[in-house]
Amino acid sequence: MVNKIVDVAVIVFSVMLFGSAACAAETQAAAGDVLITVLEGTAQAYPTGKKPSVSLKKGSRLKQDQEVRVGEKSRMELLFPDGTVMRLAEKTRLNLGKIAFDKKTEGKNVNVNLGSGKLWAKVKKLVTPDSSVEVRTANAVAGVRGTVYRVNVSDDLSAMVKVYDGSVYVANPPIDPSKPKDVLTAPVPVAGPHEVAPPVHEVSMEEWHVIVKSFQQVTISPQGVASQPQDFDPKTDADDWVMWNQERDKDMVF
Repeated sequence: MVNKIVDVAVIVFSVMLFGSAACAAETQAAAGDVLITVLEGTAQAYPTGKKPSVSLKKGSRLKQDQEVRVGEKSRMELLFPDGTVMRLAEKTRLNLGKIAFDKKTEGKNVNVNLGSGKLWAKVKKLVTPDSSVEVRTANAVAGVRGTVYRVNVSDDLSAMVKVYDGSVYVANPPIDPSKPKDVLTAPVPVAGPHEVAPPVHEVSMEEWHVIVKSFQQVTISPQGVASQPQDFDPKTDADDWVMWNQERDKDMVF
């Protein structure tokens, strides 16, 4: 058990990937847009501000800062401008924080927030060193290196990361130098017969990380406590959601 608890944490998955040749040019998402390539059931998009929600369908395009909510007994597939694919299960909420892709350099910066539900992603290595794809939840930090993986977020905000190919770096979030450091106070013993108020010293929260490899999983509690990586049996793991994604992945050519 990684016994480091954070007050406020986010799961960040830094995903390394190539541009995909999975789809023909006419189906590729425009730079900055995300294309819905599959929608079984219903889904809504919630733009920023007080604008009303919009019903989605296959072929709809999404922009950054929109939130997607997938309905009951529904699921959808999203194609990002560089060819990255993410799929969402029923009752999943995903906010598209930032979608940026440079066609010339193939550099990309994607930041999405998984509020609840299940997400599956198929990605490959980055082309440029400053590229990143981040998937956030409410309780820890993870960096994904060229891989196939999935993320589940429960109602209590606990999370689970399962890796099917590649490796995932899971850690607490980096300290933002522009914000006050989160500190704990610890008493220092004072010797002597007279009564003295015990001084305190600051104890910065130490960083922690674990590496999750193929066919391993890690869980993160609502308080930001991560388990050690554990193996899982892919046969036992293969429920309807997993098998649907694996069948979809077979049709993708990178």
